[in-house]
Amino acid sequence: MPNQRIVLAAGIVVLMISLSLCPSHHPGDLQKQNISMEQFGGGGTFEAQCSQSSFEDVFTYTWAEFNVTVADNWRTAQIDAMAWVNGTMADDFRTFLDDLLDGLVPSGGDGWLSSDEREAVRSVAADCVEYTMTRVGVRDGEHHRGGAAVDWRNATWVEDGVSIDEWNMVPERHGSVRDCSSFGSSQGCYEVPVVPNSDRDCDSDGELPDECRIELYLSGEVDLYNIQSLETLTLAMNVSNISRATYTINAPYVEGMRLSLFEECEGRDLLNGGSPTPIRGSCIGDGSSSVATNYNDRGGLTLQIEPDRPNAYWPSGEDLFFDLTTIPPPVDDPPSWTLEAPENDTLWVYGIVEGEVFDPNVVIEDWDEIAGWFIDDMAISKLNINCYNDEDMESNLFGEDRTIRATIPDDMGQFEFSCSAVDLSGQQSAERSFMATSGFTVSSNSSEDPPAIHETVDMEFYGVQLPITDNGVTQQIILEIGLSQNDEEPVYYENAIILQNGEQQIFSGSSSNLIPGAVDVWFKISGDGIQERVEKSSLIFQKIGDPPVISILNSEWVGTTWSMNGMFGEPDGEDVSFSMLIDGNNLGNVDALGNSWSVGPIDFALFDPGEHTITVRVCDASGMCSSADRSLNSTEALETPRGTEPPPNADQNDAEGLLPFPGSSSMIGILAAAFMYRRGARRAS
Repeated sequence: MPNQRIVLAAGIVVLMISLSLCPSHHPGDLQKQNISMEQFGGGGTFEAQCSQSSFEDVFTYTWAEFNVTVADNWRTAQIDAMAWVNGTMADDFRTFLDDLLDGLVPSGGDGWLSSDEREAVRSVAADCVEYTMTRVGVRDGEHHRGGAAVDWRNATWVEDGVSIDEWNMVPERHGSVRDCSSFGSSQGCYEVPVVPNSDRDCDSDGELPDECRIELYLSGEVDLYNIQSLETLTLAMNVSNISRATYTINAPYVEGMRLSLFEECEGRDLLNGGSPTPIRGSCIGDGSSSVATNYNDRGGLTLQIEPDRPNAYWPSGEDLFFDLTTIPPPVDDPPSWTLEAPENDTLWVYGIVEGEVFDPNVVIEDWDEIAGWFIDDMAISKLNINCYNDEDMESNLFGEDRTIRATIPDDMGQFEFSCSAVDLSGQQSAERSFMATSGFTVSSNSSEDPPAIHETVDMEFYGVQLPITDNGVTQQIILEIGLSQNDEEPVYYENAIILQNGEQQIFSGSSSNLIPGAVDVWFKISGDGIQERVEKSSLIFQKIGDPPVISILNSEWVGTTWSMNGMFGEPDGEDVSFSMLIDGNNLGNVDALGNSWSVGPIDFALFDPGEHTITVRVCDASGMCSSADRSLNSTEALETPRGTEPPPNADQNDAEGLLPFPGSSSMIGILAAAFMYRRGARRAS
């Protein structure tokens, strides 16, 4: 049972080590592997299973303390940890261990935890912890927040440098303690129930062991790898799903070392990954984690970190960044605009859909963009961003959600505003003026509602009044048009259109890549002096598809049975389904493979002799259908002696041709055929 043995070790080890890997996937973040919350260990070797364990995902301790002492040469660090598991959490922990031991030892899974089972845990836990990935990374060089080429997981356990211990996992002083009852138990073995009775004795004021408290200990050394310079260091720490813990990091004495910036970065998607790397200084933080700095008796910097990120926030994660430096604090300069920030007099252009009411309340930019506008000595998130209109100086357009919003008046179609930033010292950046305008109108050129797309996507655009630049040139709007379906990313046409004041432009693009259904329209807006932005229009088209095509190739009699086959096609590439009707009643199934279909053999001895109509109907996912009919007369086939082929009769191919509902004389035959042949429609692939 090596796998269960490893999983057991991983469980207790990672309880003590909240520095283990937490599930996520994002290059440059603190972890790279995407691991289920419920997964312990994983598959493969001992090393692979232990390295993929994270106990905080399913179990919480009452409190834990981690003391980290960095060596004088900054090559290694000593970690000493202690965790307390109190009250009913101790019951949960013992139950967890007993369940994991089920099948590993004879007494596993029996509702009792024994001293022998405790030794089984101890025997492999220290080896397992050496393979767990820590939550901590340290990098020298310029302060940063990661990236595609950065692996933060560079603090690893030193081989043979880990020891673990526990206190009171299997308490001798327990109200229901008894000698072990399992075959093969060691001499002196005792066991306790994992869930005590109502007469439990916690004795929380006493010094002796009781059944309600467990203490876990860890001592180990981690390798910090290649730290070459202490001038600037970035300490990164993932605290997702960690609460009720304190981390104390003791650094050796380094002249002038200080914490220049602490950032709490929220919201990384641990389940799906893909969250962007934040700009240094742009993280807002929710205040759940804190850090206090001090200096120890040797003069070394001390960080006391208290994260509080309960697993109820899953899959939203949290990363902490600590920028350490020996560089003296810079002169407190006022904030300034970056090269990436919009220039003075930049326009934000918005589109209007003809015939619809324009929503004048627009979003100028969100924090992801605004964070790149300014640079300052302190974190950008500490700046006060002020954006206002001259007619309402009291209302800041930069809201509590850290987004700039504006209202474009209907009568003017333009809104002017100015922005600046103020630091904690009250110093202000230069002010820049901007304008938001409804710069163009789009119409669908269709009288249908919603507007339909057949062979091409057709739209008309009209340029609205735009400001004239300082050199007397009227600004132009460069408009790239994109389409999307089913909430996918838009695909843009190669040729952009250019709009000027009062001009009309006709756009016509191929619809060959569209499937039937709703089509969303997107605009990528840019131009000289125009802020590039992407806008999802309220204009929605409906792609009209073509019905499937079906034809009959051949039909034949064999005795009293009849069969037929043919070809089909779906112009829009949608899935199709088939049905077969006999005299207008859905009675059989159609077999489809590739672009071929077939029905039968159908035994017409079950039907009255005479004229019958067989209809094969094919429908696509949009509900558009086509059918092919064949009329036949079964009289000769039923009168011909068995083994003799009937002469061919003149069959007819018709579209949508159905005979009247059969009379009572043939109802018995139809019901019999339904019993034998009906298996429903079949989807073609």
